Amino acid sequence: MSSIERISTEIVSKGLIAIFVPSVRGGGAERAMLVFAQELVLKGFRVDLVLTNLDGALEDIIPRGVRVVNLKCSRTIAALPGLVRYLKKHKPKALYATIMNANVIAAFAGRLAQVGTKIVVRESNAPITSPKKSVSRWATYKLAPFAYRMSQGIIAVSEGVAQELVAMDRDMTGRIHVVPTPVISDNLLALAQEPVDHPWIVNRDRPVLVSAGRLERHKGFMTLLRAFARLREKLEARLIVLGDGSMREALEAELVRLGIKDDVELLGFKKNPFRFMKQADLFVLASEYEGLPNVLVQAMALGARIVSTDCRTGPSEILCNGKFGRLVPVGDEELLAKAMQESLQKPREGAGQIYALERYGASKATADYLAIVGLA
Repeated sequence: MSSIERISTEIVSKGLIAIFVPSVRGGGAERAMLVFAQELVLKGFRVDLVLTNLDGALEDIIPRGVRVVNLKCSRTIAALPGLVRYLKKHKPKALYATIMNANVIAAFAGRLAQVGTKIVVRESNAPITSPKKSVSRWATYKLAPFAYRMSQGIIAVSEGVAQELVAMDRDMTGRIHVVPTPVISDNLLALAQEPVDHPWIVNRDRPVLVSAGRLERHKGFMTLLRAFARLREKLEARLIVLGDGSMREALEAELVRLGIKDDVELLGFKKNPFRFMKQADLFVLASEYEGLPNVLVQAMALGARIVSTDCRTGPSEILCNGKFGRLVPVGDEELLAKAMQESLQKPREGAGQIYALERYGASKATADYLAIVGLA
């Protein structure tokens, strides 16, 4: 059925929990579930990470003690038979899934396997606001309410995501649990202490701004570059962007057009972005929509000043309506530039950092995840 890539040699007594994700690429949802897996191991569970395909830049940071089950499928929908067989053979106490297409498959697999495994789906994006650019995405969106009703619990990463789930289907209301993402772990805090050898940081002679995310249209990087160009007219600064994606060439061309190529670096995907966040004079998020942006929580917990777009769900909730960072309208490069300039001129404050560490700690979120299925 599947190939097991890594096997834990630890024998534990609390039972088996499975986590199903399509891959271990560099997205926030995948990172969050790896943090969850690590916390489960620390709490004494056996953990299987079940993947549609063992593919992605996060493969070598899968936590020790986690067994990886590779279903070797090219598409998530094709993983349904393998996931059913996995559930029948191993009978985990619970299966947690994230990302809508994986959630739908997990819910159907649980119904077909009929082995008593409790299925929990985690919605990490605003399901209505998120664009449906293909037939398969539309089909998944239409199937989701039916599939989610077959689960034993639905995790919404923010109040805004929960509201959109209810708008999709009011029958899901009783199953929805708003639980902040397990973002801040001891491992993250340790990684943030690693040095950064980038010359802009080592020999810092002007503020360094940092942003992070997939280089896709909805992450708003075009707006960010144009806002940064406006900022550069007022003061000297540099911008580091972490992440890869389909818009890289377009963004590189925009850097040239705007005349800011010497002050912006697209550094690509980094397995440890946290050390850059810790060193940032300002962290900026320019997304058009989000669920609950992990990078914003991470930067906040590492003490960075924050400027973010006030997109449909997530940022306002994280920043407590602007108490812990500036919020600006989506797509407004002028106001974004102004907010960046004003934020750089203000002293750092520790209240937001303390709040993020307390609210988004991985141990508490994991306990809340387990409570949904009676395993806390």
